[in-house]
Amino acid sequence: MKKPDIVPEFSRPLTIDRIPDDGLDRTLTAKEDERQRLADRFGLLSLDSLTAALHVQVVQRGQVEVSGHLTAEVVQQCVVTLEPLSSRVECDIDVQCMNEPDFNPGSSNLITPDEEDVEPIIDGVINLGEIVAQHFGAALDPYPRKPGLSPVNAEYSTNAMNISPLAKLVELKAKK
Repeated sequence: MKKPDIVPEFSRPLTIDRIPDDGLDRTLTAKEDERQRLADRFGLLSLDSLTAALHVQVVQRGQVEVSGHLTAEVVQQCVVTLEPLSSRVECDIDVQCMNEPDFNPGSSNLITPDEEDVEPIIDGVINLGEIVAQHFGAALDPYPRKPGLSPVNAEYSTNAMNISPLAKLVELKAKK
């Protein structure tokens, strides 16, 4: 299969033939230009650090397991006040990688049934950086809020969630 033309923002390719029988430990740290590109990709004000400690293990022929933990320091924009909001992002990584010809998430040759945690091995290579980037993006708070903010018009918000727009129109018409 043809390799993708797009180069990931955080690329750390690993040829699976280089993984020893007892596995391989890698620590990945994003450089400044990589952090800037990742911040742009995920809509962050800044990404001050991103590090992942990974263990890569061949599970069976054509299947590799990548596990570990990532930590990052980010600045997002508060969805309420629009102020910068600093936070720490942490998450575990547990991914199965499979040779592309065998890559069939519904097949019985997978060790894990979780289709979301399966990545293809393309031409004998896995991209550890892209695996980390995907997990980082999934771990981000999609609606960051400054701590201590109270909901605006909490009574109205609660009532509005319980009354459909059509019911509200009927209620207003009845008041006339």
